[in-house]
Amino acid sequence: MLTISEKSQLDQSGFLLFENAISDATTIQLREHALELATAEQKAGKGHTYLPNETAQRVWNLIDKGEMFEKAIQQPKMLAAMEYLLGADCTLSSFTVNILYPGAPDAGLHIDYPLSGLPTPRPNFPMVANSVWFLDDFTLENGATSCVPGSHQRLDALPESGVEYGDEQQICGSRGSVLIVNGAVWHGSSENRSDEPRVALLGFFCRSILKPQQDHLKIVSEEVIERATPTLKRLLGLNSLPSLNT
Repeated sequence: MLTISEKSQLDQSGFLLFENAISDATTIQLREHALELATAEQKAGKGHTYLPNETAQRVWNLIDKGEMFEKAIQQPKMLAAMEYLLGADCTLSSFTVNILYPGAPDAGLHIDYPLSGLPTPRPNFPMVANSVWFLDDFTLENGATSCVPGSHQRLDALPESGVEYGDEQQICGSRGSVLIVNGAVWHGSSENRSDEPRVALLGFFCRSILKPQQDHLKIVSEEVIERATPTLKRLLGLNSLPSLNT
């Protein structure tokens, strides 16, 4: 489902923006539910906040928090990009809400775990990749994700804290877009200088041989697994369980 041009951009730049990948109605529904979940977790004293002054928040395990998320993570164009990067049997590592509240600082550039923990030179093929779902317009003011094109090819280097890179780009786009990022690309959220939260979803994927961030088969309900499509079952890890041969 990817064009030659789209594949080339993923190969060369390491990231690719699918504009208007999600309908307006679905985007609004996802955003409303994402904020409801975030608010409920904060009220319950279970909010996962980070960055200085708790200006960013994650909500984990979305697969178990609404059928809309089960459907969303199977978005065909996004999955086609993940399968191109990570193989047809790639699995879901985590699916989370990501909110930058007003005043959230620039988080700095990084590469995704486990790549950041590997010795160098790192593998020259993708191991993990992220999909960033724009539930708001991503702008220069509200913390649009920054990427350094081609940085996934710098197998011996890591971004340095506090250093400004001349080729760094903020990836802006309208709500309903999905940004695909090779996990080896130097990337990160930027400062939210607006007076509104910037809401996104992060669908993080890995090769089936890797341990995912979250063990979905242990943390999602039996109900979810029972109604899951073959695609969702594969994403949850049912096709990549260790052998039980003795």
